[in-house]
Amino acid sequence: MKRLLLLLLIASCWFACKNKQQEQKAVIPVQEEKMLSEPEEVTAAVSALLPAPSSYELKRAKKWHDASGENWLVLYETGSYIRKGFSGASAKLSAILYQKTDSGFVQKWKMVDYIDDCEVDVTCAFYDDHLTITDLDSNGLAEITMVYALSCKGDVSPNTKKLIMYEGGQKYAIRGEELMVLQKDTLGGQYVADTLFNSAPKAFLQYAVEHWQKFGKQEYQ
Repeated sequence: MKRLLLLLLIASCWFACKNKQQEQKAVIPVQEEKMLSEPEEVTAAVSALLPAPSSYELKRAKKWHDASGENWLVLYETGSYIRKGFSGASAKLSAILYQKTDSGFVQKWKMVDYIDDCEVDVTCAFYDDHLTITDLDSNGLAEITMVYALSCKGDVSPNTKKLIMYEGGQKYAIRGEELMVLQKDTLGGQYVADTLFNSAPKAFLQYAVEHWQKFGKQEYQ
């Protein structure tokens, strides 16, 4: 009889310990892997969902998922136009980041740049194939990098060039000039990076400089 009671006690303890282990496993939170999805080109679809601001024309749009949710970046340009009461030309460009929610699209930030009342040739445009969506620090939050040219000039000289990078609401920039190659001589090409890059992951500035150098090089024979 005593042996039977001992066996029952051992079995009871074994089942109690097993159930406790299963309960502990059940309450351990499962951490989702932080990943950036492959960005999708949505330029053709975005017009019906997000009408362009007044006077702007849609240039490009991409969407992706990251740790913040579903994001849509939309780029606009106005091209050259004459404002009422002015004789010079003006031009603007804009980038807007939207986040898609259950109730619709919410604007997270908006970037605008422009040239105003230019009496000579005006340039205010994104470069072709300039837009990249990356996760350089592998934190699940995308970096958005854009490069564009600005100028108001009537001579052969470098355009102003700007690179803008965003991670979340933090903006980083490189500002300078296009590089002109005139046979054996060069003109322009200088740039200055924001001091904010000093407090960012090192990969941000390295990538930004490499990306900067891909655009705006003009060669003349």
